[in-house]
Amino acid sequence: MRIGGVDTDVCEQCGGLWLDRNELARFDRPDVAFGDALVAHLRQFPTTLLDHSVRLRCPHHADAVMLRRPYSARVPVEIDHCPECGGIWLDADELASIRDPAAPSR
Repeated sequence: MRIGGVDTDVCEQCGGLWLDRNELARFDRPDVAFGDALVAHLRQFPTTLLDHSVRLRCPHHADAVMLRRPYSARVPVEIDHCPECGGIWLDADELASIRDPAAPSR
């Protein structure tokens, strides 16, 4: 899906989101309308129970295991980050939680 000039990759089975290096900055602030549109789009997909003990592999670097880390000290949402390319994988509700950490998860 292209939104705000960024090609995003959305998994239509789980509502997860892949963003290349530095693309998350286009959507993470609550005052950015592009983020509102992307969160609304992601909410149409079913929430999936995830096993966070399973480490993901980067879709661009099959040998790279994604690192799970907090988004920031202020926003403790855990995201998956590729150490090779800097890409980010967000589970279905994580973008909404990053944009508004006080909001309950769906």
